Amino acid sequence: MECTVTGKKMEVTSELRELIHRRLLPLERVLGDAIVSADVVLGSEHQLCVSEIVVHARGDHRLHGQAEGQTWPTAVGGAVDKVMRQAQELKGKWQGRRREAEPPATFLPDIGAGGDGEPSTG
Repeated sequence: MECTVTGKKMEVTSELRELIHRRLLPLERVLGDAIVSADVVLGSEHQLCVSEIVVHARGDHRLHGQAEGQTWPTAVGGAVDKVMRQAQELKGKWQGRRREAEPPATFLPDIGAGGDGEPSTG
């Protein structure tokens, strides 16, 4: 998955990038190859850490999550949780539309030896 991390009026450190990639791994497991890219915008406002995540998925779907927190792990985790709920709902819709295979017809042999379909009486 291609992930773009941007900082608003701040520098994005390698620790923050690693945190984001670690938090997005479960999302990759849920959607798999359906994820096209992810855009992460980080910023701080009034002593709060703000993270916004937009994930682009197959079929022109966009999953969006935004969260605030006192620390970066809580802000990023909150945004990822919101995106994860949307991803699970989207995957459920995709699985619900999938055609289910029809079970094969069961073969019931004739019970009688006479071949006329009635049981033999002895």
